[in-house]
Amino acid sequence: MSKNIYHLTCAFMRHTPCFSSIRLYGRWMHRNPAKVMLPFESESKTIIKKEKIIDLSLSPDILKKSKNVPITPEENDDSKTSNINAEKSQKIKENRETMLKKRKFYLSQKKVFDDTGEIIYEKLKEKDGRISSLLVKLKSKKERIRTGQILVEGWRLIVDGLQAKCILKYVIFSRMEDLDHLRPLLPKTGVQFFKIPYKEIAMWSDVETSTGIFGVFEMPTPDNIKTFSRPLPLQFICDNVRTPGNLGAILRAAVGVGCEKVLLTKGCVDLWDPKVIRSAAGAHFRQSIYPSIDWEEMPKLLETNTSLFIADSDTRTTGEGTTEEEMLHNLVPIVPYYSVDFGNIKHVTLVIGGETEGISEDSYRFAASRNGLRLHIPLQRGVESLNTGMAAAVIAFEIRKQFIQAWTKAKLEAQEVKVK
Repeated sequence: MSKNIYHLTCAFMRHTPCFSSIRLYGRWMHRNPAKVMLPFESESKTIIKKEKIIDLSLSPDILKKSKNVPITPEENDDSKTSNINAEKSQKIKENRETMLKKRKFYLSQKKVFDDTGEIIYEKLKEKDGRISSLLVKLKSKKERIRTGQILVEGWRLIVDGLQAKCILKYVIFSRMEDLDHLRPLLPKTGVQFFKIPYKEIAMWSDVETSTGIFGVFEMPTPDNIKTFSRPLPLQFICDNVRTPGNLGAILRAAVGVGCEKVLLTKGCVDLWDPKVIRSAAGAHFRQSIYPSIDWEEMPKLLETNTSLFIADSDTRTTGEGTTEEEMLHNLVPIVPYYSVDFGNIKHVTLVIGGETEGISEDSYRFAASRNGLRLHIPLQRGVESLNTGMAAAVIAFEIRKQFIQAWTKAKLEAQEVKVK
């Protein structure tokens, strides 16, 4: 029954003009006609635009092309156009080859900028052997000392090094915008730039979120460090500071207060460890630092008229010690850090110990031989001690304050004498 109804419906639609028109209408609607004329519509005045038909038979050039007849230059300018295009492509090719030759020459000469003032860099693929070999060496303490090079991460540290006139050797980056921070300070020659994917830089980075740029400098020495102001008559001795973050904080405080130099005894963490460099925030480029010093060599690096102080949280007094270490400890008196009149002292040397090992016997022995003092920072009840970097900053800035007050007072007194 259902089959009969289906056949009747199809026959009705085939013989009915309306339905056949509707069916055909859907097939060519995509042609976007001006008007659809249906057979059952009443006649109306409809203006239909006619398309312009180009009569190809009137064009002799087209007829010649269709019959493969050669066209003379007078009849058509295609030959001239093809010659011009060939000349242009040849010029473009020659210019490209010239630019490539220049680029290779500039890279071989380690030029930083090209003729247009853009930074010249070499784009490397992933896992390039040159980058991995360089970074592996710079991660090793032995290789850092052998090559005399250090690795810094982040454009801010690279800027600090450039401002301090340290020699930059390589820049490894992933984003062009990071180079904009370096551009005003870059030298004209001597630096090689390598562009590598960010994920590869993140793999070599020591932080969770990498800044995306590395800089390789020649290791600065105490002699070529550039200072921007006259330092205070103050120096630090770091005794057994083995935590990278603590040593970095001490160096940062030393730069902030204006120390002459910082001396590191043997047993301290590597000065050029990446964590120390990062936590010092550029202090390596602005502070004279002498690493790995024996206590026997220490007097040669100290001022002859310096006064020695030890930052010590141990407040034990004389009479409590029985061992040799405790007796040496008790030979050096202890006072609050603010009770000393630093303004009347010509030069100050402050010894700062590590949190793990504390002050060594050599420090106490050295201080006792020079009539030194131990300084402690009074704290709230229940608080044992401060971080070694924070303690160094508290005492050092108290010394700085008293020095400046004494110098200001002496300057005012001298002006009054001149007026009288």
